[in-house]
Amino acid sequence: MDNRIEIFSGKFNNIKISLMGIFMTIMSAVIILIGFCSGSILYKIFTLIFGAFGVLFFGAATLLCIKNIFVRKPILIIDNEGFYDNSSIASLKNSLISWNSVSKIKNMPMMGQGMVSIFMKDQEAYLDKLPIFKRLITKMNLALGYGEITINMNQIQNMNGEELTQTMNEYRKNNRKYKS
Repeated sequence: MDNRIEIFSGKFNNIKISLMGIFMTIMSAVIILIGFCSGSILYKIFTLIFGAFGVLFFGAATLLCIKNIFVRKPILIIDNEGFYDNSSIASLKNSLISWNSVSKIKNMPMMGQGMVSIFMKDQEAYLDKLPIFKRLITKMNLALGYGEITINMNQIQNMNGEELTQTMNEYRKNNRKYKS
């Protein structure tokens, strides 16, 4: 087994997601403008809060996707010791997640999208490492039945969820052999 696998995001997928993000950011800004033009104070407050949240959320995500078009860094690095997950905004960037801390890895598609979910042995220890925003996103995934780390396969090029799950489980199994 190779010592290290580097997995990159697909450029086309980043362009597609960036265009959708630009559209959603513009629509959120339109909601803010509608709020300024409306009559009811309650409606104004609701649309301004909703629109501002949309601009901030979609704007930040779009900037991240646009950056990924031009900066080619691996979004997932797998080696004998563990893996580095840089695939989402909720990832522990540039931090090794050792195979010893992983309890299971499952391919868990959601609404037609490929998802690989990684469950940790010590959920609280992992959550404590995350900043509060990332912790909230991770808790939402946990509430949906997914693991602490969820890798969206739409970002991964040349591999599907089953293949990634199998590869990660092989590395994990080989790590246990070497430790015994």
